[in-house]
Amino acid sequence: MRSRQSSRPWLVCLGGAVALFAVMGLGVNVFSIYQPAIVRLNHFTDAQGSWITTTRSLFILAALLCVNQLCARVGLRLVMTLGALLVGVGRLCFACADRFSIYCAAAALTGVGYCWAGMVPVSLAIGRWFRDRRGLALGLASAGSGVSTVFAPVLLTGVMERYGMTAAFLCEGTVMFLCGALVWLLVRDDPVRLGLEPYGQEESTSGPARSPNSREMGLSRGRRALLLLAALFLGAAGGPGFSHLTMLYTSAGYDSLYIAALLSYLGAMISLGKILCGQVYDRLGSRGGDWFAFGSLLLSLVLCCLAPVGGALLPFLAITAFGLGMSITAVSPARWAADLYGEQDYESGVRTITVFFTAGIFVFGPLPGILADWLGSYVPSYAVFFALLLAAFLIVRGLYRKRA
Repeated sequence: MRSRQSSRPWLVCLGGAVALFAVMGLGVNVFSIYQPAIVRLNHFTDAQGSWITTTRSLFILAALLCVNQLCARVGLRLVMTLGALLVGVGRLCFACADRFSIYCAAAALTGVGYCWAGMVPVSLAIGRWFRDRRGLALGLASAGSGVSTVFAPVLLTGVMERYGMTAAFLCEGTVMFLCGALVWLLVRDDPVRLGLEPYGQEESTSGPARSPNSREMGLSRGRRALLLLAALFLGAAGGPGFSHLTMLYTSAGYDSLYIAALLSYLGAMISLGKILCGQVYDRLGSRGGDWFAFGSLLLSLVLCCLAPVGGALLPFLAITAFGLGMSITAVSPARWAADLYGEQDYESGVRTITVFFTAGIFVFGPLPGILADWLGSYVPSYAVFFALLLAAFLIVRGLYRKRA
């Protein structure tokens, strides 16, 4: 009994990693390698290419509005499994797509599946199964999205060049269905139903782990609005800023295989960054974690603006910093929800922050394509993303100072 009690939370964490491996890593992150080919082969404009990912973001946003209620009604395990399977169906639709409307429909399926097996249900599962080391557990689970980004870009680029884009999408769909089966085997809804205790319960009888500045009462309504504005701005850099990296470096003249290699390296940095960020939050608190995540991503955006300079070093440094900074999209919102909303509102706080983050992806999603059509470059978009992310950093840290 004791062994089972200590291992089951980490199996749930592994199940979350598998879910994010499928829906966030393969379903969203790796999709950027297809975007240049989709635009080129179908003779789409850059704006149409951006609208495919924006459609995905719109349906993520719509699904987020009811994901907490769905998880409460049918359970985290079933919702996460269905999410992985739905993204697999979306991949099959991409494989059959021959016009813009079908690409958008496939993106819509991906968006709903991403929400159902994404960071909100994974954060809720970690919150239920862990009292201690919650930051580490969330970092390990969210690192699953980076693992798929390590090898998939190079493999899928090779498949596309040899067999075509349809074959690559079919391969991904098969992997999605296998991941859905693994999620069903690993994830469980609640430790109480199994007669178990959350990890760390024996060390802490006062409820979920709190940071030193966490209080029972959350932010005022006005300060919550500021936090959600920061999440909206964060969506620009964490969404279209990430998904248009391939377009940025393709338009700067870099070879497609080199870009695919950079994306594989990016996956390793995403995994490392999320694990490190979780440890930093656990050990140094919100201040240290925010400086790590925001600082890395701000640096990467500056380096992205230098893409036209050329050479191999600047893209390498930009991708390194970007991967480390992407922890802000997975680990940080759960920490902000616990600290600034309070533990009683933790689950609704995670969802609300994620809703506004996704709204930022939707609002700013078309911006890179529109500016590229207008100005002939993706660099101005990354300058805008830098300004928005800096504003988000100042808002978040200002709210923590007011709480203190």
